[in-house]
Amino acid sequence: MLALLLTNLSFAVLLGWILANKERAEEREAEAVQAATIAKARALQSQMSPHVLFNAISGLTELVWKDQKATEEALVNLAHLLRNLLDSSTRPVDPLTSERAIVEQYLAVERIRLGARLRVEWDWDEHLESHLVPPLMLQPLVENAIKHGIAPSRDGGALRIFLRPEGSGFCLGVANTGAPFEEGRPEGIGLRNLRERLSLLGERPECLTLRKQEAWTVAELHLGLTPEASQ
Repeated sequence: MLALLLTNLSFAVLLGWILANKERAEEREAEAVQAATIAKARALQSQMSPHVLFNAISGLTELVWKDQKATEEALVNLAHLLRNLLDSSTRPVDPLTSERAIVEQYLAVERIRLGARLRVEWDWDEHLESHLVPPLMLQPLVENAIKHGIAPSRDGGALRIFLRPEGSGFCLGVANTGAPFEEGRPEGIGLRNLRERLSLLGERPECLTLRKQEAWTVAELHLGLTPEASQ
């Protein structure tokens, strides 16, 4: 009887050791997967900075031979944009106030290039702007609207940027007139990058929508509320 008890006890100890090791291995594997996912999301985020700058600089080449003073002003705005992009690339999340600041600096460059052809209005709920989002959620939507809607149109177009409450979260979006939205048109680097980052962050594909509404092309991000910035 004693031998049987010792055998069962040994088996129980061995089984407990195996299960504990298995649990630790699963925890390490889950941590490794999470770290890899975060690293990939950060890599995609860092890719956005040179992409934004490349497009902004490409747009400025039109000004060099036309208006030297405007080019100098645009370069100053571009320097401020670069500083904010570099700062945001070091952080996993930013308040929506920072998102707006980056977009305003980007628009300052585009206004010099497009002049009166770019008409901007904000419909922005300031009560929501302290909430945190991964950096560069809004800028790709603005860039896409200008590149595919406003810039190709001879008369330019209107750009409406909005932040509104929606259920238990909020809707962050951009609407534009100009060249009409084309169903099935291949998406550019900015939107593809944004969709992949959203997927890595666990967001559903339908949280980012792109549609036509009368004369407007509307891009919307439907996100849940995150903890507010402490500062």
